[in-house]
Amino acid sequence: MEVKGVAFLARQAQAEQSFGRERWLAFLAEQAKRDPIFAQPVLPVTRIPVEAFLRLNDAMTQHFYEGDPHAFWKYGIKSAEYALGQGQLKALFSKGDYRRFALFTPGIWKGYFTQGDLTAKVQGTEVELRIIGVPRPHIYFELSVMGFGYGGLTYLSGKEIPHEVVKGFSRGDQEVLYRFTLPA
Repeated sequence: MEVKGVAFLARQAQAEQSFGRERWLAFLAEQAKRDPIFAQPVLPVTRIPVEAFLRLNDAMTQHFYEGDPHAFWKYGIKSAEYALGQGQLKALFSKGDYRRFALFTPGIWKGYFTQGDLTAKVQGTEVELRIIGVPRPHIYFELSVMGFGYGGLTYLSGKEIPHEVVKGFSRGDQEVLYRFTLPA
């Protein structure tokens, strides 16, 4: 499994915005000692081995967030807010398009990762997002992707979206299933 450079660039933008460019570059220089792929410029189309990408995210969470795994959820929310508010998804969605956004999320997975699948099912006021077929289950995939879904649904609906964790890598499951309740 590989992670596309666009995922790295999103994380880099968040870190620079939150902690400053100098702190990010110092952190990245340390990571490049272990994973040389981070010593060279990463482009949106760069393919990053999943193990290197997960080590980067684990180290970033340890370094900047004192190891709090909930930071992965925050990464997802911030990514959704950025993408919908000023990034690549701004032109595609308007306030109120939360059902359409939910159905679009599988395409976002394909834009970031080379293996595994994200499926979306909307039925009435319920949205189920499921991650399957990930060869390297890791809490990063669960929390950042479901955080992205939550962040997008919340941003576009203008309301907090309740959710239930049915299955998750964080629970030892081999797939992820979150159920979100949309406004009526």
